[in-house]
Amino acid sequence: MPTFKYIARDDSGASVEGEVTAPSEIEAARELRGEGKFIVRIYDAGAKDAPAKRRRAKKAGGASLIGDKFKPDDVIYFTNQLAVMLDTGVSLAEALDSCLHESNSPRFDRALRGVIEQVNGGSEFSAALAAYPRVFPIVYVNLVKASEASGTMGEMLLRLADFLEAQRDMAKKIKGALTYPIVMVVFAIGVTIFLMTYVLPKFTAIYAGKEDKLPVLTRFLMAFSESLVDYGPYALGVMVVGGIGMFFFLRKPSGRLWAEAVKLKLPVIGPLMHKTYLTRSLRTLGTMIHSGVSMLEGVQLTASACGSGQYERMWKVVYGRLETGQQLSESLADQDQIPKVVYKMLGAGERSGKLGLVMNRVANFSETELNNSIKTFTSMLEPAIVMFLGVVVGGLVLALLLPIFTISKAMH
Repeated sequence: MPTFKYIARDDSGASVEGEVTAPSEIEAARELRGEGKFIVRIYDAGAKDAPAKRRRAKKAGGASLIGDKFKPDDVIYFTNQLAVMLDTGVSLAEALDSCLHESNSPRFDRALRGVIEQVNGGSEFSAALAAYPRVFPIVYVNLVKASEASGTMGEMLLRLADFLEAQRDMAKKIKGALTYPIVMVVFAIGVTIFLMTYVLPKFTAIYAGKEDKLPVLTRFLMAFSESLVDYGPYALGVMVVGGIGMFFFLRKPSGRLWAEAVKLKLPVIGPLMHKTYLTRSLRTLGTMIHSGVSMLEGVQLTASACGSGQYERMWKVVYGRLETGQQLSESLADQDQIPKVVYKMLGAGERSGKLGLVMNRVANFSETELNNSIKTFTSMLEPAIVMFLGVVVGGLVLALLLPIFTISKAMH
């Protein structure tokens, strides 16, 4: 019966090495998992290509992946696949190798190969992931690191996959809710410009010499059309230059903060974005705490992952208060971004010792509220856009046809 050498972690997170005799590598892995060990690497001790010693691979920075196409769904699929394989007793190295397939995007494929190389060289899994921050975010790395210490890698990866799926679905809903009105408004503007610059000038020649008999609306639109034809190219040039300047301005930290402040103050979109950032923050922090990450580290990671400069500043204030010994609910009590009911529920979770569970439930509640807000926003927006297009296009058509009836009446 073959002998297999292994490197694993015990329940306390300490690294252990040893040998085990089993009919196959899979059976050896299952036996070790039954003893409560999390396998990092296992191989046949008698194989000729068994490594004599571990070589630490060179870390390849995320910058080398710039320019490659990347699908965030690759990380979710990889996380789910890896979790299932680890739970069935497959070693980490073998599970990682199995995650290499042609459907991976180029950037993810290169990152995964780099991670495999480092793990085979003796690096911890979390350290290998940290070398590719453009693919594996800091929250992902820290949750994996926490699972390495607790020996619950499979369970943690499943929880992490659920977290990533929730973040992806929320982003898709927000993007879908905002894309539709933007497309419709751009379409309305395009139709208006076409009618004003191409259709209306043809009617101007028809109504030449009869300007005093035209309705006020028609005369106004004809004057506006003439100005648009004469000065339109100059206005377009100014808009292009302004757009380029705005693009570079928004790439600066001050520009992003300004744009976010404007977005959060908008009548309908503002409350929607507030709920988005709140849900993302609560989901991130709840997942971190429920997974065994310390409160301070969880708040620090939430600040960097919330996606909002305003909310990042809030979480940094909370971090400072936690360092002085305050409870989380106390630190959030005077923050305008946090609803009163939220920090009261968190306070109850702190008193019961179930803060992680309570925070996940609060995140679910906040996500439900966000979904309802998106549905309400979409249901109100569709008729509003239809009415807007009707008023714009109908007004232009009325302005073009109304003179015909006015002139006909004058002739009779």
